[in-house]
Amino acid sequence: YTCRVLALWVYFFICFPILAQDIVYNAEDYFVQPQMWDNTRALQKLVDRVSANGGGVIQMGTGEYTFRGTVKWKSKVSLQGVSVQGTVLKMIGNTNWSLFIGESTAQGDFKAIESVRFQHFTVDGYGMTPSGYSTNCKAFNIRPITDAVFDDLVLRGTPATSLGVDFLNRVYINNVRVIEGGRNWEPGQGGGSGIGIGLRGYEDENFIITNCVCVGCGNNGIFVEDQSRFGNGVNGHTPMTEGKGQIISNNIVKNGRNHGISIQGARHITIANNISYGNAGAGFYGNYFMSDVLICNNQLLDNRYGIYICPTSNVKGFTGVGEFRDITIQGNVLKRNQEPLLMEIPESSYLIK
Repeated sequence: YTCRVLALWVYFFICFPILAQDIVYNAEDYFVQPQMWDNTRALQKLVDRVSANGGGVIQMGTGEYTFRGTVKWKSKVSLQGVSVQGTVLKMIGNTNWSLFIGESTAQGDFKAIESVRFQHFTVDGYGMTPSGYSTNCKAFNIRPITDAVFDDLVLRGTPATSLGVDFLNRVYINNVRVIEGGRNWEPGQGGGSGIGIGLRGYEDENFIITNCVCVGCGNNGIFVEDQSRFGNGVNGHTPMTEGKGQIISNNIVKNGRNHGISIQGARHITIANNISYGNAGAGFYGNYFMSDVLICNNQLLDNRYGIYICPTSNVKGFTGVGEFRDITIQGNVLKRNQEPLLMEIPESSYLIK
């Protein structure tokens, strides 16, 4: 009897949750279909259903799927298309909203989305025509998020940042291609980038951004920023923790309207083996604060600045100066930039090899 009880416990509390996440739900069987005028409500009902059943994979087929509103995502629910050419999610609207959001929306709210994958589809934001700019007009707008994969995606034409996720832990962003992310961004405004990451949610804030290509984006191609300067505390507590274990490597960022790769407040981060070229601003840009940062083996070509690091920021009206220390700049190729290297921080804070 004891063995049977133990076997049942193992099945229901260990095996069943794992198996449930592998259950595949064909989206078209639940009225998420290419011919629908708006798939928002149908997909939301399916997400809720899969979540209530313990998790699974929503499989979308070939075609263009129209969305005219936001879908609130949930833990243990993954979304998969057939390919970036075959499955296209089109955002249509004249107000500012994001296609996928998490369960936490208020500042200080800290309910994480966990154990999710988004793979093999395109999000097209060119159908969004809001009258004014807002940072809340993204393909993904999720915070916090853990144990997640964003893989083999195309995100194009979103008015604000295409992939905007804050407070990450154990998150892998791979082979994401962003075209004109932040297309409505104008100088002096926040957000408006290809891939944008908000920091300081976890003690070990581990994530990797790799093999991505960002073309013609607004404010930045890829950027990370410290959220404490905006008062975005965790569960109402400030200051937030300082994460460690962040890697941005093997990406291409080109022809942006401002900076290529940008770090606006970060510690314990490596930026390596990227190519950033043809950007109107810097190939690599840093401000606010930086410490224990390694910038190595990047090619920074044909930008206004190759590397530009300065102490202050006035994004969203914020003005402040943080700490700069233990910055290592090593083995980078800087060619045909109008100004190869501009360092407006103390010489004692960085080492160039």
